[in-house]
Amino acid sequence: MRKRILIIVIVIIFLLMGSCIGFSLLQSPKVVLKKNTFSLYEEIETKEIISVQNGKLLKSEKIVTDKLGEGKLTVVVQDRWKRKKTYEFEITVEDTEKPTLTYKKEWTTEIGVKIDLLKDVKASDNSKEEIQVVVEGEYDFNKVGEYTIYYVAKDASGNEAREEAKLIVKEKKNTTSKPKVPSQTENKTFTTSKGFKGEIKNGVTYIDGLLIANKTYSLPSNYGNGLTDATVNAFNKMRDAAKKEGLNIYISSGFRSYNKQNTLYNNYVARDGKKEADTYSARPGHSEHQTGLAFDVNTISSAFDNTKEAKWLHQNCYKYGFILRYPKGKTNETGYIYESWHYRYVGEELASKLYNNGDWLTLETYFGITSEYSS
Repeated sequence: MRKRILIIVIVIIFLLMGSCIGFSLLQSPKVVLKKNTFSLYEEIETKEIISVQNGKLLKSEKIVTDKLGEGKLTVVVQDRWKRKKTYEFEITVEDTEKPTLTYKKEWTTEIGVKIDLLKDVKASDNSKEEIQVVVEGEYDFNKVGEYTIYYVAKDASGNEAREEAKLIVKEKKNTTSKPKVPSQTENKTFTTSKGFKGEIKNGVTYIDGLLIANKTYSLPSNYGNGLTDATVNAFNKMRDAAKKEGLNIYISSGFRSYNKQNTLYNNYVARDGKKEADTYSARPGHSEHQTGLAFDVNTISSAFDNTKEAKWLHQNCYKYGFILRYPKGKTNETGYIYESWHYRYVGEELASKLYNNGDWLTLETYFGITSEYSS
């Protein structure tokens, strides 16, 4: 009895084992896709992402990843009985890589000089599309300082590259060459740095028709014989207008000849030295007093600046064709210290322009000329 039972058990075991082996032989391959999302232009083959059980991948090929979006991946698998079966999977190609920027990390310029911050700046991307670069950040070409700017590039997939750079705006170097001063020994014409026509006639210089006498432009020793009629008439009108307001304005020093200026200047040099004298007194031939168009009023000293007459003249002289010839803070332009008592006749039109709402422009700045002795 026991022997029979043992035989039955053994038979059952063999039958079960045979069934398992047979089931295994008949079972279909199991194909698993280990990755279904890929980067644009990613280089990868099917064998790297396909796992096969109960069969094998017949051919490994490169996966096409040159187009963004969803697509299909098809593979062929062979089972143990050499039967072929096709499997299809959904895959996605996406772009997660930001553009690459080629740029200059530091820019330097002078105040008022704009530069192209996008010059030679380039962006490349794995999408091979054309990428536009923009500059972000606050900066001002008209203000000295160091500014942080950013180069920003974004591709069609929204991947953004942002790189930091520096813009340095410096003070402008004074490299402007001095305009060449024409010789006054012969008649000729020239053009100033501001584009005004200049003319030298018989040793006298005229800019835009206006006689000029300063440290650069001189007068012949025999020029002049008194204040011009136009100057005297304009002064009388100005004096009368001031008188109606209770002010007393009078000429304390008018026309000076070459010889008189020579004596006056040399006395100042003997007293204060040539360097100091040149700051407040003209050398002979360079004085506006010799033109017959200029004069000093009232008290020739800094005390005059605080008087009602000085303040009235400062605000009203242009209405009668006069200018404050040597304004405060303009010594580097005129060559002379501030003189609240020295006025020059130029005509009402030009005087109104030079008045400049009380911030006087000098003849030198307006015309683009210098006032410097050659030696």
